[in-house]
Amino acid sequence: MNLYSLLNIEHTSNLNIPSAEKIELILNDILNPRLNQLGYSNKSKKYIWQTEYNPVGVKKIIQFTYRGTTGNFFVGTNFRFIPFITQNKKLAFYNHKLHALESSSYFDDMPISLWNETFFRKSLKKYLDKNSPSILTFLNNLETLESNIGLVERQLNSGKFHYTIQDPNLKYVLAYLYNELGNIDDSKRMKTMFLKEFTDFGSQIFKN
Repeated sequence: MNLYSLLNIEHTSNLNIPSAEKIELILNDILNPRLNQLGYSNKSKKYIWQTEYNPVGVKKIIQFTYRGTTGNFFVGTNFRFIPFITQNKKLAFYNHKLHALESSSYFDDMPISLWNETFFRKSLKKYLDKNSPSILTFLNNLETLESNIGLVERQLNSGKFHYTIQDPNLKYVLAYLYNELGNIDDSKRMKTMFLKEFTDFGSQIFKN
């Protein structure tokens, strides 16, 4: 075995990024036993585990993404009543995409390495062993519209750059959430703020 692999060190000599198919197999092998019993299924989309919508139209989602040799989780919620804005500035409903979310670094900066298959398995399991409880608690606390509003408001008020470029836009999401709860004044305020910031969008992007 390669010396660097024995020492658990990333080196060009042991670089062998897993294929997309291998990544999917490893994810299913490690995540399915943890999530299926909690009501999360990944049968419809690879790299995505999701629940059914609850009575108020909230679905919980765990999504894995990767770029190069680094993996990342995005966890959060999708709302049955909020459309997404397509690249053509049309409205479309997707039941597997996230409206409100946090990335894995929110819970822990521990890296998930795709340097090779062994590194991926070890780092993924290590991350999940440590952080699964906090991730699942985070998601379980997002089962109401009010709690999701609290999350998005916190992100908006933080002023952190990665929230300002989040897609979908926080103000856009809040406009719909406020409207769903009958908070018309705050909904109109968020619509106005969003349309002022994104002047190329017409008001027709809001269904209500």
